[in-house]
Amino acid sequence: MNKAESKIRIGIDTGGTFTDFVIVSEGFVKAWKIPTTPVDPSEGIILGLKEAAERFEFHLSDIELLIHGTTIGTNAFLEDKCPPICFITTKGFRDIVEIGRQQRSELYNLKFAQKYPISFSNDLILEVEERLDSEGKEIKSLDINNLDSITASIKSKSIENIAVSLLFSFLNPTNEKKVSEFLSAKGFNIFTSHEISPQIREYERAVTTIVNAKVSPVVNDYLYRLKSKLVSEGTSSPLLIMQSNTGMSDVASIGKSGVQTLYSGLAGGVMAAADSLKHLNKSHLVSLDIGGTSTDVSAIIDGPIVLRSRMFSGFPLVASMVDVETIGSGGGSIAKFKDGLLSVGPESQGANPGPACYSLGGKQATLTDANLFLGYVHEDNFAGNLNIDKGKSVSFLKKLLEEIKSSELPLEIKSIDELAISIRQILNDNIANAIRVVTVQRGLDPRDFALLGFGGAGPLQAWEIAQELEMNGVIIPPFPGVWSAFGLVCSDIKHMVTKSYLQTTAELNLDEINSKFYEIKEELVSILTNEAIDKKDQFFNYSIDMRYVGQSDALTLQINFPFERKQLDKTVEKFHPLHNQNYSWFDKGLTVEIVNVSVEAIGRVPRIELTKLQSGSRNPSEEAHKKSRKINFEGEWIETPVFEKSLLLNGNVLEGPCIIDQLDTTTVIPPNVIGKINELGYVIMEEKK
Repeated sequence: MNKAESKIRIGIDTGGTFTDFVIVSEGFVKAWKIPTTPVDPSEGIILGLKEAAERFEFHLSDIELLIHGTTIGTNAFLEDKCPPICFITTKGFRDIVEIGRQQRSELYNLKFAQKYPISFSNDLILEVEERLDSEGKEIKSLDINNLDSITASIKSKSIENIAVSLLFSFLNPTNEKKVSEFLSAKGFNIFTSHEISPQIREYERAVTTIVNAKVSPVVNDYLYRLKSKLVSEGTSSPLLIMQSNTGMSDVASIGKSGVQTLYSGLAGGVMAAADSLKHLNKSHLVSLDIGGTSTDVSAIIDGPIVLRSRMFSGFPLVASMVDVETIGSGGGSIAKFKDGLLSVGPESQGANPGPACYSLGGKQATLTDANLFLGYVHEDNFAGNLNIDKGKSVSFLKKLLEEIKSSELPLEIKSIDELAISIRQILNDNIANAIRVVTVQRGLDPRDFALLGFGGAGPLQAWEIAQELEMNGVIIPPFPGVWSAFGLVCSDIKHMVTKSYLQTTAELNLDEINSKFYEIKEELVSILTNEAIDKKDQFFNYSIDMRYVGQSDALTLQINFPFERKQLDKTVEKFHPLHNQNYSWFDKGLTVEIVNVSVEAIGRVPRIELTKLQSGSRNPSEEAHKKSRKINFEGEWIETPVFEKSLLLNGNVLEGPCIIDQLDTTTVIPPNVIGKINELGYVIMEEKK
């Protein structure tokens, strides 16, 4: 890269197997990836940046902006590696999280054991003397002397992080603020419910606050450690973090709201898929991100679907999170035979030791080993400077086959070919079921969607998965192996504040609700201004959550600000068909009420435009057709042409069977399928007519 070129923006997506980098500048988009360093992902990031700088001839000091998608908080919570915390609540409500909603997620499992976000030993849950009524008015004032004894109790346990969720604090946070100020002065890190989730429902609010208190210290420590290393290597560029809502935020903000990063590692891919809509003239896509450890799928309808609340590892969280379904199926997923059944995943070999073919000590066959044996991928086309050994794949596939044959319940699998094909098919079936969750279970028809396949293994499997669901074609983006990282550099800064406001639409005070919207907007303007976002780049979206009186769950509808009577009537009219779409019934005779009001603040960042390809003829050039190799399609070994992606031109049409190789992944175009290259490098696959 010429030093005279404009500054560089880099997206960094740390996955379970690989860490992906997308380096963008004016007229320059490049991809790089290296194996993730699981013990400390920041080490892999620094190493990858150095390698990319050397490969593409730039200096780390040239970097203008770094955007990072991370699973550090997610993994720490799921693996129970967060530091211990204390939970403080109103006296008489210490059992709120244990009692929950008195619902069993596995109704007929007699041995079901409920999970809790915090240990329920008496010494970790503390109560304060105070009480507000259901309108936020003080019934009993806060007992400051009570806080002295609480302080002594917490210090005796050597605990630094405290979650505070008091009854009705979403209406009146005064007492929570007093508790926070008192304990902060004593040196504790305090996480309050009115800051992270100022909404009705004390159980969900308490759980969200507890999870935030557990995750935030881990995320904060990691990000400041990464920032320190970046400075040591010569870059002082801002570091922004992808949030679960598909928007970026700065390190300081994320340090107090780690719960907002639980889907950070997934949101980049969804954002990249949403950005693809404008390139493809489509409104409906399903994003399919098959990585080394897991697969993430999400429905995209004119943009990402972001939920106001969702379950995370069995816990109800009230936070904006993208609607993604994740399963333990990926390139490193282990194929195993047990009790007469062949399964693939959820256990994975991860980055280390990785699949058997990585030669890092893996001793079980994986999807990657099956794809290597079948010829879909080649030893010379793996990113990450790996020493690929196909012989090891064959060896462990043979071992698994012998295990199947010697079983008392053998399967009708007679050869390694059949075994490898079965491994692919099982994984495809698992992923198809995940897509049904984000489409069919949401009242959507997968046949209305095209499948956008990316990630290291997405372009290898996408066509077969789409066929199983009768989807409307398959599309492979220009840099599929690092598309999630590309999504990071396509994102804007986003913040959302939701506050409870309970009122029926018939009795709604428009001045009051508009005042609430204005109050939230001013709060968000202050945040964007502190993040150096110019006024002309600040945009705001307004919405309300509505339901029929007596219901538990609400639906979100977008509105314009200020909210006027005519618009209110139209919004109520829109609510009924939306309710019908989600629940298959509606009743215009029922009273509708507003539950929450929300404002989303967007700080626009300069757009990234993909470089247009040079136009060519229908047939690819001879230079693009680099070689051929035998590949197994549905049990038949076929001599298959292999094309180099970087040499394909706009307008080229590839007839299957064929393979497209590129640095970050491999795309499979099966027999009787064609792949059209568009001007931005997307591969648009459809049945040959």
